Amino acid sequence: MYQWFVFTHLVGLVLFAFAHGASAFVALRLPGQRDRALVASYLETSQLATRTMYVGLLLLLIGGAGAATINDFWTKPWVLGSIVVLIVVIALMYMLGTGYYARLRGQLAGTDGAAPMSDEALAAYLDERRPRILAGIGILALLLIIWLMVLKPG
Repeated sequence: MYQWFVFTHLVGLVLFAFAHGASAFVALRLPGQRDRALVASYLETSQLATRTMYVGLLLLLIGGAGAATINDFWTKPWVLGSIVVLIVVIALMYMLGTGYYARLRGQLAGTDGAAPMSDEALAAYLDERRPRILAGIGILALLLIIWLMVLKPG
């Protein structure tokens, strides 16, 4: 049964990395864009990828929790460290990314009776370094979790 949980964990990881990678590349492509239709299309693509990412994350969590339970890994420092890193990164990504892109989607289209954002406002919004900061956090977290899971310190 352990192998099935590890398999589920790895399938979830691949699906998560594939979908989240697509969303990340879209985010890195947005700065410098000025074509409103292209920006809207990129945002839609990112939103679709993010939905798939959550399926991968769910599989990753189910498989990891099952494998940790079967082998009594819950008290191992590398498992606890991985969980802490995951929680911190999810919180940071949500705080820094979700609101930023939700506001962009809303302002680009114009919501609650407000006019869509001007081209100047769009340019200023997209020229932020937020996508690079999010990418840096994600890459560092992924490397740290890989290190914890492969080398199993502690």
